[in-house]
Amino acid sequence: MLKDTSYGKARLGSTDPTAFLLGETPFRWLNVGVTKEVFTPDSLPPLTAGRSRYGVLGFPIAHSLSPFLHHAGFVALGLDAEYLRIEVPAADLASAISLLKKGGFRGWNCTLPHKNSMFSLVDRVEPTATEAKSVNTVRIEGDQSQGFSTDALGWRAAIKETWNIDLEKSRILILGCGGVGQTLARHLAKTGCRSLLLVNRDPTKAKKLEAELAPLATERFSLRSIGWHSKDLDHALKETDLLIQGTSLGLGKDDPLPIDPAKLARGTKLYDTVYRQELTPLVRAARKLGYQAEDGLGMLLHQGALSFTIWTGQTAPLEKMRHALFHAAQRLP
Repeated sequence: MLKDTSYGKARLGSTDPTAFLLGETPFRWLNVGVTKEVFTPDSLPPLTAGRSRYGVLGFPIAHSLSPFLHHAGFVALGLDAEYLRIEVPAADLASAISLLKKGGFRGWNCTLPHKNSMFSLVDRVEPTATEAKSVNTVRIEGDQSQGFSTDALGWRAAIKETWNIDLEKSRILILGCGGVGQTLARHLAKTGCRSLLLVNRDPTKAKKLEAELAPLATERFSLRSIGWHSKDLDHALKETDLLIQGTSLGLGKDDPLPIDPAKLARGTKLYDTVYRQELTPLVRAARKLGYQAEDGLGMLLHQGALSFTIWTGQTAPLEKMRHALFHAAQRLP
């Protein structure tokens, strides 16, 4: 919850991840007081009069760094607003929406496992969500909920910023055909790539997504799907320019690696859509072998900035939000 704050200098060298640089030289520091607390829809704190309330829904959700980047945006633009972590089990999502509306929320993000379910629960679906068939951003207008998806454009902005690769000429492999994997597959099928391979634990789910996207492929790009344990996977990894890890593996500290990065071709780039405060095990393992690999922190930044603009109608202060997010993740040099 956003606490009342005043401008002032924090101790230089502070390890508090809520203290971040908001200005240029001379340094101007502000502790925005982002709480680590996780709320539930029926245990929300009182809403301060005149304050706008936003949040992120997920299960689990304690790991989320979204509050840091959004609070940075609110403070940078002088907006009286707060952004909370809300833990919502999948079975409680429909009832949670009603409670959030009553709790004064003007919008929220949703993450695992809610993006696909939210698509059918909002009152109106915007074009970005229609394309993705999922919702990660909700805006409340009056008593109506509007669903958007900023995942694909956020991911694309992160990829361009990190590597500036030509996706239309790239052979792309997506691990995982649920949630963000589906969203990125639909986006790439629409915008184009050299080839797209869908890999899923349940091969029937991958086949279903392949059948949906097949009309978009035709002569524009090749499209196929295989099961996670297919004997063809090792060969496919050698024929991949960009591997997108779209499962939840890596969130848990004891999760196994989705794939052995040593099986990738030397020039393959790896993008893990999962993020944690530290780098995911897959990204660490790939980098140790000399691969260019990134986790989902950049995607979080860019999709969050798009959500911020949807809610506030203002251009997101991207660099302020970046600094806050990467400071919270302890990624700053």
